[in-house]
Amino acid sequence: MKTMNPGYLKQLKAIAWWEFKRFFKWKQELLSIALLVGIFAVSAGWGAITQIFSDEYQGAIFYEQGQPQNWEFDAPKDLNLRSAGTMEVSQWKAQLPDDLDTLIVITPELTAKVWVKKSQKWQQELRSELEEQLQSLRVQQLPLTPEQRTVIDEKPEITFAIEESEDASIDDTNDAAASMLLMVIMVGVFTGFGLMMMSITAEKQQRVTEQLLTIVTPTQWMDGKIIGITLHSFKSMTFIGLMILGVSMVVAAFSDDGGSGLEWGFGAALLSIIFILLGTVLINAMLAGFSATIDDPNHSSRSTVMLVPLLPVFLSFSVIGEPDSTVATVMSIIPVSSFAMMPARLMQTEVAVWEWLLSLVLLGAFVYWMRNVAGRLFAMGIQYYGKEPGWKEIWQAISGK
Repeated sequence: MKTMNPGYLKQLKAIAWWEFKRFFKWKQELLSIALLVGIFAVSAGWGAITQIFSDEYQGAIFYEQGQPQNWEFDAPKDLNLRSAGTMEVSQWKAQLPDDLDTLIVITPELTAKVWVKKSQKWQQELRSELEEQLQSLRVQQLPLTPEQRTVIDEKPEITFAIEESEDASIDDTNDAAASMLLMVIMVGVFTGFGLMMMSITAEKQQRVTEQLLTIVTPTQWMDGKIIGITLHSFKSMTFIGLMILGVSMVVAAFSDDGGSGLEWGFGAALLSIIFILLGTVLINAMLAGFSATIDDPNHSSRSTVMLVPLLPVFLSFSVIGEPDSTVATVMSIIPVSSFAMMPARLMQTEVAVWEWLLSLVLLGAFVYWMRNVAGRLFAMGIQYYGKEPGWKEIWQAISGK
């Protein structure tokens, strides 16, 4: 078998590695990684940095009818409050002294009047705290029974039942994570689109490939290109994925519940990577084959057709949040969309073994078929110089006639 002999595999490896190194610049990659690490470091430590350099503001508070029993205004952490006297308040209402940023007066009706020198962002938190605490104090002073206070203070309990009355909470985290995953896949598709189009059409115009085909077969040349560009696509997806994961972890670290915000088992993650990798090979094989039919990308009307592989990814966004629907299930099985939809479903719900197994087999078979189609399209397209093959010739190459 020709495709398995050591010489063939050695040439294939050389082509793939050459194609990968054409667009891979070590210095740029290292700079990007260093930049990413720096962004994560600053993001992770931003809370501490802002805390260290945050300004402290000085204020005074005055209760017109005396301080309510068992209550004292709890000021925001950046605002230091001291009590003010009647004479001081009369003067400060006209003009605040240099050492005072705000004057707060609590009225008998439990409203607040606030004097400041100028509008600043920290005053938004002050307003919010005043509104919340004064509203709470108003409720406490109402002649309510303990049961009535409980109704006011506590939010009603709402539970969702799944099947046998199992309590479940509504959480949009997995939906958001699935959307981000599809965005990562889009990055891989766009990377393959740009590099494959530029690589193949440029070589056709410069008549470079014709010389190389005296050494290797068209299928071998295309296999190498597909593998090399796929490595680039996967590199781009990994970089963007790590950046999104890092940002989500930083955001989650500052949230109340903590955690990474992602619940994804090892098995589901590994299976998703396999689907995405095979899907990237499939997309790049499609792009490679069709690029071979384009003579000049600047004038060809066919260039827009190469955006068709993005359609399944776009359609996958429409079923986010409904991973068990018929549309999502079908899309996760058919090869042209399973590479995007199946990982999104795995992130949102439990997928039956037969579903992902059937999907994986179909995707693998379709990848192999498309790889052969790409080789035939390239062998046919390289024969055309200065013009593009017609749709009849393209169909004959696809069907192997």
